[in-house]
Amino acid sequence: MALDLMRQILFTEDFSVEQVRENRRSRGSFVLKTILFLCLMGMMVYGVNRTLMPKYRHNVTNPLTDTYQGFYQMEPGTVDVLILGSSQAAAGINPQELYNHFGVRSYNLGSNHQSLWASYFWLKEACRYQSPKAVILDCYELFRDCREAEGETRQAFDEMRPGPVKWEAVRTICSFDEELSWQSYFLTNIRFHTRWTGLNETDFTWGEFASVPQLKGFWLYRGKCGYEEFVPFQAEGGEENPGQKKGPDPAGNLEQTPFQEQAGEYLDKLLLLCREQGIQLILIKTPTLAQTLQQHNTIAAYAEKNDVSFFDFNEKKLFEKIGFDYAQDMNDSSTGGTKNAHANPSGARKMTYYMGEILSGQYGLGDQTDQQWEDTRNFGDGVWKDFQLRYENRLEKYLELLKDSRYTVFFAVKEDGAGYLDEGLQEKLKELGLKADLDGGEKKSYSAVVEAGKAVYEEMSGERLEELGSFRGGKVVYQIVSAGAGCGNDCSIKINGGEQARRKRGLNIVVYNHEMKSVVDSVCFDMCVPELTAVR
Repeated sequence: MALDLMRQILFTEDFSVEQVRENRRSRGSFVLKTILFLCLMGMMVYGVNRTLMPKYRHNVTNPLTDTYQGFYQMEPGTVDVLILGSSQAAAGINPQELYNHFGVRSYNLGSNHQSLWASYFWLKEACRYQSPKAVILDCYELFRDCREAEGETRQAFDEMRPGPVKWEAVRTICSFDEELSWQSYFLTNIRFHTRWTGLNETDFTWGEFASVPQLKGFWLYRGKCGYEEFVPFQAEGGEENPGQKKGPDPAGNLEQTPFQEQAGEYLDKLLLLCREQGIQLILIKTPTLAQTLQQHNTIAAYAEKNDVSFFDFNEKKLFEKIGFDYAQDMNDSSTGGTKNAHANPSGARKMTYYMGEILSGQYGLGDQTDQQWEDTRNFGDGVWKDFQLRYENRLEKYLELLKDSRYTVFFAVKEDGAGYLDEGLQEKLKELGLKADLDGGEKKSYSAVVEAGKAVYEEMSGERLEELGSFRGGKVVYQIVSAGAGCGNDCSIKINGGEQARRKRGLNIVVYNHEMKSVVDSVCFDMCVPELTAVR
């Protein structure tokens, strides 16, 4: 009996220990599975949010996705100057040019209609990663009510990393517009779930965006507005020393336009933050017909009161000092004062050079060498070359500019492409890798594709030509049609279904830039006139 009792006790104890172990294994397995499930769910939510969120890249001019994601890739403590403000600031100051000429390490954080609170919170966020010594702030948004501009606000904040600054910014945004949902700024699929039907290549390649920020936030507006009527205003008494810390004389009763209330409030906060961080605040206004003398007076008075510099490139002396030409240096005009006016690379180069002299001369910044900017020198040079290409009207010079590994070039003749094609031009075509044997090619069809200096397709015929192909691993599909005068008199160059050719008489050329992933020029040279007239 005693033996049976002992066996029962031992059996019970063995059973209990084994059961405990089994329970522990079950609980451990449950916890592991739960963690794994949550991780997978988090990855799915993140992936859906990143895919549905609108992407802003160089091929649509304003590369906001690259701008903000790229900023977080910069090495901590290497950015000495920040540029803040609206798209006019983003297109007005080129960080690569500042570095190339003055060794100033800068980054442009401008965005579409960037409100003053957006500028303030981005400066606050930037100070978590960098230790800027100066901030250049464009003043366009000081007179505009941005409280309900949801589109521009989201462009400014969607790419900001979750954290205390974004949380504070979102609370501020939602206090201005009660219809906004704070959750949608963190779970963006709440706001953009309807984008499923309009997704494109960039929506599925967002993982590539955080690579080297080639433009450092600079925006490419490649046009020339041609607006000759712009007249810079003359500030009261003139400016013998543009940017001096001296505003209009209040006793002179100069008319002023008050700041928008919240904009003025956040300008004060931004100035206070600069002083707390030991940052020099510099106010600027890029050229635009939207800037008035009354607005200039208000900003100048604020600058005088708070002992900061103000440079208004709409003021006659400064405008002329940098040699600015509104018709040639601006992408667009603002004849009614309602449309934004952005500098093109030529105008940005002039303002950037002037500000570089100020930053190096008055603030002692520059003379730095940093691999982050060295690595993007060639990209910056390419941006300038693309701009020159767009306005080159001499066929011989144009063909020389096409010798670039960044380009895929498409040729298609309409009516006649050989009438005034001399030996010199044929030699330029051969240098691009083409046979260019166009003797007797008058009124014939001709089409070709040159990728990185290598002809991947070329054909001439008395019949209509059609060619279908692709590049970039099949991501970009093209279709070329050429028909001379005797076989249809037509041409077409379509890229991913969109017509890119001018479809005029002569040699139609379309240039695709692989770095920008976009067409950077389309032109037709009329080969039937001695002038070889360029048509864009």
